[in-house]
Amino acid sequence: MPAVSMASGMLKRRHVVRVVVGLFAFVFDLFLWQGAVTTPGGAVLPVWLVPAALISAYAVLLIQRRIWIGFSVFLLISLLGLAVASIVGIVGTYMAFFLMVRHSSTRVANTALAGMILPVFVATYSSVSYDGRSEDLLGLMAWNIGFYAAVAFLCYFAARTQRRTEHRLQTERRWADAALEEARAGERLRISRDLHDSVAHSMTAVVLQVAGVRAILKKGAEFEKVDPVLADIQVTAEQSMRELHRLLGMLRSEEESQVGQSHSFDDIPSLVSSAQDSGLDVVVTCNGEAQMLDPSISHAGYRVVQEGLSNAMKHGGEGCRVEIATHWMPTELTISVTSISGVAKRPAVSGGFGLLGLRERVGVSGGSLSHGPTPGGYLLKASLPVDKPEDASASDQRSTHTAKTQEAS
Repeated sequence: MPAVSMASGMLKRRHVVRVVVGLFAFVFDLFLWQGAVTTPGGAVLPVWLVPAALISAYAVLLIQRRIWIGFSVFLLISLLGLAVASIVGIVGTYMAFFLMVRHSSTRVANTALAGMILPVFVATYSSVSYDGRSEDLLGLMAWNIGFYAAVAFLCYFAARTQRRTEHRLQTERRWADAALEEARAGERLRISRDLHDSVAHSMTAVVLQVAGVRAILKKGAEFEKVDPVLADIQVTAEQSMRELHRLLGMLRSEEESQVGQSHSFDDIPSLVSSAQDSGLDVVVTCNGEAQMLDPSISHAGYRVVQEGLSNAMKHGGEGCRVEIATHWMPTELTISVTSISGVAKRPAVSGGFGLLGLRERVGVSGGSLSHGPTPGGYLLKASLPVDKPEDASASDQRSTHTAKTQEAS
């Protein structure tokens, strides 16, 4: 619920900002229009035609969820510049173009950039035709084309940069939330084990002791007075133990569902793809023959790559390059994530799990983790154990034996 309300609040703020910017753009378009209604042939158009067309275009852009519709309407509105002695709707066209590039894929954004040729041409034609000067016509055309095209490219690169930045922040937050939930699940499992090792065993001891006291007191003279009380204690202790096992079962079932949904080493390509969509340059190399991994080790390998990419996105800066290298050996898997820092730096987003938790996870899995700065960036390297093929069956037998022991207990 808090995440939904937060997302709803962000959407409302974005809509308010878009409306305010749209009002300023509309006023600026009216200023550039300056009430011109005369056509090149000398005819006079209705005065209300241009403002009504602009109002309709802005309404479509601000109300319609599909931004490409508003962008297409503004492309049509820009054609009014061929009919009146003024530039019509150029500011709204740039606004629609920015939103189009901001919320679309790269292919759609490039298509919209190509579509900006039309308003740039119309604006240049209007500026040259109604300027009233005939000298240096080519220079005037070149200046206008360069100016309008430069503004279009500026909108394009600003929108793509904002899209990549937001996508990167969303990816970091999603990874941080997943790591935080993983930490919480681990804490729940730890509490479950502590309860089982302390409370459950203590209650079992109480039951056995009470049963022994009853057996001893049966030989005494006052058995009839003590037995009802001890019987009640025994019944209560047994009920408490059953309730405790029920609660422990709920905790463990929740934890098992979390573990079942955890990522594995095979999910690294999707992780890399998500980072690349955020604008990060990632190169992956693999040496050796891949082998089957224990689920915990497989998840640890995934977390190493995730942490390396997350740190590169937070601290590497624009233009950062990440090289992920995996080296398979008969008994060991080595994963190294090397980040080569970019030029521009930006504030980091708090993760919450970090290298400390990753070191603990890798250590529990029987591996080792090392990290530190390099001359050009940062290196995160992990070594994880890989079971030999002949050890796989033995490992399965140990797992089966452990499961049977737990069921018996």
